[in-house]
Amino acid sequence: MRKSDAVFEVHLDAITENFRMMKDLVGDRVEVAAVVKSDAYGLGLSEVSGSLASVGCKTFMVADTDEAARLRALYLGATIVVLKADLPQSGEIIASQKLTAVVNGADDLDWLRRFGHGIPYFLNVETGFSRFGIDPKKMRALRHEGAFGATSPACIFSHLGCSDNANDRTNDEQRRKLLAVRHVFPQARLSLSASAGIWLGRGYHLDVVRVGSAIYGLNNARLFPNPLYRTVRLRAPLVDIRSIPPRQAVGYGATFRTKRATRLGIVSIGYRHGLPWACANRMEVKIGEHFAPVIGRIAMEYTTIDLTDVPENALVRGGDVDFLHEDFGIDEMAAAGGTSSQETLVRLGCGCHRIHTDQTPATARVIAARRQLGRLSRNARIS
Repeated sequence: MRKSDAVFEVHLDAITENFRMMKDLVGDRVEVAAVVKSDAYGLGLSEVSGSLASVGCKTFMVADTDEAARLRALYLGATIVVLKADLPQSGEIIASQKLTAVVNGADDLDWLRRFGHGIPYFLNVETGFSRFGIDPKKMRALRHEGAFGATSPACIFSHLGCSDNANDRTNDEQRRKLLAVRHVFPQARLSLSASAGIWLGRGYHLDVVRVGSAIYGLNNARLFPNPLYRTVRLRAPLVDIRSIPPRQAVGYGATFRTKRATRLGIVSIGYRHGLPWACANRMEVKIGEHFAPVIGRIAMEYTTIDLTDVPENALVRGGDVDFLHEDFGIDEMAAAGGTSSQETLVRLGCGCHRIHTDQTPATARVIAARRQLGRLSRNARIS
């Protein structure tokens, strides 16, 4: 790692705490499957999955067969579900690696009937999300016609479109449509909820919940107070300090002009690293115990901050500037940038030098202080 690199620090202990929280929420009867697609949302597929396996996770959901093969090499006994199975193209790989396929449409179903005997699979049912899935109204007819051959799904699932809004009637409509297909394959487990859906109540938990965002600390359900633990820290080095006079423009487009004599800091991080470009003039960073606003447009490799109110003895060239910390997380950064928390997390994970830590003192303190608060919040919301 170069000293000029932006560092994305992943707290594995916080990720496992969030997983345990989800297990506590749904109870022993419901399985929590970890969604680790897209390199575990940019946090590191192998490292994150290893930590989750160590606390009892047995089912992992990945994007494609490349990710599945990486996991299979590490965890021989795990259930690995391939979301983008594309059985006509990847069926032989899925069979040889002993993976679990997702049947998304007619082509998958046809391949499964002809060649897929013995391959476990999750059947995707379209209940109102309008992305992949078998029409639930046709399920009985399809089985009667022999479209499934001698196979039966291990799990029938669908995806909620409005789970972040508990008052949206679409949630109940989708739930009723999924429950209506239970009689077609009565032995199959059912799954409807991803992270935010868990907070809709026990009636949405069914047999399996598929949790990604919440494990990584993203508060999709907009809970207050937020019981989830922050899982990442983002820091970058302060590479230059300079003074400029009043009424001087800063950065591209002159979106910021100084109103006073100003001390600027140049930090070695930009949108190349995944820092949202739209966060310009809309967020603060932290230096020790002091805060400084981001000013001017965020550039490809650099970000400018206003250090005028930060004591001079707190400033060191090469010292750390925190962009994500205990007071400002991914959700807040995404809101400042007008984007989603998931997009922000994935982009930072891909663009920065990534390191993994466990049992960091700061994270341990936060976990200890917030565990009781989280229990109170969970008890109040899940009924």
